[in-house]
Amino acid sequence: MVVVGYHMLLVVPSLSLAFGSADAVAGSIDWWLYRTPLRLFFAGHEAVLVFFVLSGFVLTLPLRPQLKQTGSWLSYYGRRLVRLYLPVWGSIVFALILALLVARNVNATSTWIAAHKPPTPLAVARDLLLLMGTSNLNSPLWSLRWEIWFSLLLPLMLFAIVILRMQHWWKTGAVLLALLSTVVQFPLAADILPGAFLTVGLGQYLPIFGIGMLLAFNLDSLDRYVAVLRRFRFPRTLWSVIVVVALLFIASPSFVSRPGVPYGVASAIAYFASVLGVIVVIFAAIEAKPFVRFLETRVVQWLGKRSFSIYLVHEPIVVALALLTRADGWLPWIFIAIGLIPVILIVAELFFRCVERPAHRLSRYVGHRLSPKPPQVVVPAVEASPSA
Repeated sequence: MVVVGYHMLLVVPSLSLAFGSADAVAGSIDWWLYRTPLRLFFAGHEAVLVFFVLSGFVLTLPLRPQLKQTGSWLSYYGRRLVRLYLPVWGSIVFALILALLVARNVNATSTWIAAHKPPTPLAVARDLLLLMGTSNLNSPLWSLRWEIWFSLLLPLMLFAIVILRMQHWWKTGAVLLALLSTVVQFPLAADILPGAFLTVGLGQYLPIFGIGMLLAFNLDSLDRYVAVLRRFRFPRTLWSVIVVVALLFIASPSFVSRPGVPYGVASAIAYFASVLGVIVVIFAAIEAKPFVRFLETRVVQWLGKRSFSIYLVHEPIVVALALLTRADGWLPWIFIAIGLIPVILIVAELFFRCVERPAHRLSRYVGHRLSPKPPQVVVPAVEASPSA
């Protein structure tokens, strides 16, 4: 939902500039949304970092027992690739239909809307493959590119963790991974790394997934830390402070970086702080009872189960309606956007039922078919004795 709000804001020309190439005017609406803690509700890129850490965490938990079972990795690949690609392809078809029904406008006043060019066969082919980049037909697919790469490389990353025994020095390992993700974004990295169009992104995002993997290996250690925190007299207040501070850390790049200014030391420090904030939020989601109770409410659970569908379908809807209404400012777009939220949720529910859930079922079937079969034990028949 943070990403949905982020994309809705980018329809406004002044905000698309503030997020892209120009700073917001102090005291303006754009400034309040971009330079203050309100940015937490629209921190799209930082929300994706949360998803990446969480993805590394939840994928690693069930795979730890399989480290020495080479045959089971074929089952993993079958499940994972079907689970990701089928919903992605469904969202591409959906986005393509909307793009053909509502013509793209490269001269739109919003630079973000203008970046959505008319679809081409090559652009659609890249989106279908994901590995070598994506177009703006459905721009959130950029993150699925790194999700696919992580899914393909996950067995190697798991073996690396075991060989290096990182599960035993996981706190240092998590900091080192966060530093790697931070340092690789400096312009010098693009000059040094071969195939920078791919390796820079892998260097930035694979360590974020790796942090989630280390957390999954050390659930017992996390429990011990929580036991210490629970000795405080006001644990609810303490957890609230921890979560709020972590969220502010997550959004810290907005308070430091400037649009159009090259990535520098200040940006690196803010990004590193953002990753640390993500780790604390994931930790709190596992162990902080007040936070856990909030995450277990019916509304949040519904949104969580459909979050992938919401993520995949919302942007084509936002772009199409912005083009249809010729939105070029806050009014009347802000009222249109509010009314668009239930539409996005309804479409996401339909997509979940018609595409994502069937894809999930198929992925389980494929994984079962590809899983190694247990050896059959032949029990010889024993004739009954005469006295029986």
